Amino acid sequence: TRLCMNMEQLSMEEREVLRLISQHLHERGFRMSLEILQKESGRKFNPDTMIKKTGELQAALDEYSAAEKQKESIAASVEHLFEPGKGEHANELWCSFDDLTGGVNVLAVQLIETGALAFGASKAVVGTAQLPLPLSASTPPPTPISTSHMVCKGAVLALDFHPINPNLLLCGSMDRISFLLDLEKPEDSLIQKFENHTKYVTRVQWTLSGKYFVTGSYDKTVCVYRALHYVSSDKSLYELAQKLDFKGTIEALTCSKETDSFVVGVRNDYRLHCFDISSGSAVKTREINMNASGDDYVSFTAMHISFSPDGKYLLVSTDRDRLIMYIWETGKQVANFYGATNDEYSQPRHCWDPSGKYIYGTSQDKSICVWEIRSQSIVQRLEGHTGTVRDLHYCKDLGLLVSCGFDGAVKLWRTSPTETQVQDKADC
Repeated sequence: TRLCMNMEQLSMEEREVLRLISQHLHERGFRMSLEILQKESGRKFNPDTMIKKTGELQAALDEYSAAEKQKESIAASVEHLFEPGKGEHANELWCSFDDLTGGVNVLAVQLIETGALAFGASKAVVGTAQLPLPLSASTPPPTPISTSHMVCKGAVLALDFHPINPNLLLCGSMDRISFLLDLEKPEDSLIQKFENHTKYVTRVQWTLSGKYFVTGSYDKTVCVYRALHYVSSDKSLYELAQKLDFKGTIEALTCSKETDSFVVGVRNDYRLHCFDISSGSAVKTREINMNASGDDYVSFTAMHISFSPDGKYLLVSTDRDRLIMYIWETGKQVANFYGATNDEYSQPRHCWDPSGKYIYGTSQDKSICVWEIRSQSIVQRLEGHTGTVRDLHYCKDLGLLVSCGFDGAVKLWRTSPTETQVQDKADC
């Protein structure tokens, strides 16, 4: 059967594949095969203009073979490092809060051990709500009453609870500002507003001690703030301590679980930039080359970064259908996770299961992928959102995964309990 494909309908990748095959047939002297390929594809092969260098297909196959061997080596190393997960991960939708924001897109979410739920949304919405504790093992909580904090004029893209004082909430907005809220004063919650960026504030993070926080922006800068007369139990005021310049927009930012340090991911940059701030000033300590080969080729951007629960590993969500895990101490790449659908226009997010044996990641098909780290395979897809999933967070103390998305919903996922566990909790 003659296919006669229209060349205008072929993607750039498909045209390149046809060129390589045609070149290979031409170089090997397979004239009849080349003629048939040209007829069925509708693509004429001109060796004078279409050969860049000889043996391109073989070179590509050799490179692929080397990459596969490297993957096998990586897989062997991660199997040595991690135990099997035994199926204990968030696996069922427990409840869905569909009306917390009136249906507008929810872009960021966090849930902490006190039951405090915070979410950032479009139309300048920062919302907070309180889940009733203790939570029932058999009955999902009702939709809580939410409080709106109208501080900014743009969509709220990022938020983070203070690591010690759960009433302090840090937020970043599309209108170029970051701000600090006191949730004990819902009627007058604004403590401070910071206007040191000139474009979207895409990331906000507290450091381990709570003495510092960092913000990242599309203005290609990271701002470092420090507390004035810091006391952990007080609501300290903060000041700008430093502004760091980068060559690209800031897409990812995370703080260490062990020290006052942070890592920055920049668009179109093959490196992760690592800083220590324990001395009161951000000092660059090293760079991590995200390419396993160690070259400087940029094939993806780090869109989201986080540390493992034990602080030993760094997980990176990319804009290329791929998550990559590195050993924090050495920067060595040890695992790759495939199966989610995320392209260069996506905003992928992930989080770790507190066991350290699973990770959860967003996918543009509106699902949440669950990977077992040891096998690097998807063991379940959590389905329930009707719009793109925009953020994820796992609350260890409550045993809940919380997600939000473009369907305007905030959803809680849990590990389905056994009948014995439900009965034991009810008896208590």
